[in-house]
Amino acid sequence: MATDGPLLICYDGSEDAKDAIRSAGRLLAKRHALVLTVWEPAASPGGFAWLGDGSSIVNFAEVDRAAAEHGGRVASEGVRIALEEGLGAEPITIKGTRAVWKTILDTADNEDAAAIVMGCRGLTGVRSLLLGSVSSAVIHHAERPTLVVHRPSERDIRTHGRALETSGSRGE
Repeated sequence: MATDGPLLICYDGSEDAKDAIRSAGRLLAKRHALVLTVWEPAASPGGFAWLGDGSSIVNFAEVDRAAAEHGGRVASEGVRIALEEGLGAEPITIKGTRAVWKTILDTADNEDAAAIVMGCRGLTGVRSLLLGSVSSAVIHHAERPTLVVHRPSERDIRTHGRALETSGSRGE
């Protein structure tokens, strides 16, 4: 692992992921970043499948192509946000053929990333206490620094009277 390697920023288009990019930009400005979007292929029983009464045919190759194109657009959106936050960035889209967290770790290894940056999407109402399953798996298995950014809840904003600089306004 090289400390001068790029940041690997995991980006799925969610508000949590946007906040993670903004936080990385504030903390690690001027670093080079790779914005990773993992897209998942359609389950394919041989490339074609019939749905319903047999009159509809689904071409999984076309579905995969559309998913890959969408992944590219999502990664490009993440790059735009990273550039606005002062990071040098380029997109990476990868077809997820295994668990997303494993794909993230493999990509971090392949790119010799200095650190992994990701948002945290809690899966319950106890959002501030729980990590999402992907972020949890990454931090438990990563062999490099990992920054997981928690986005404040509306209740936190009301309680503390500010957005804790997650909107990019920095209190201005």
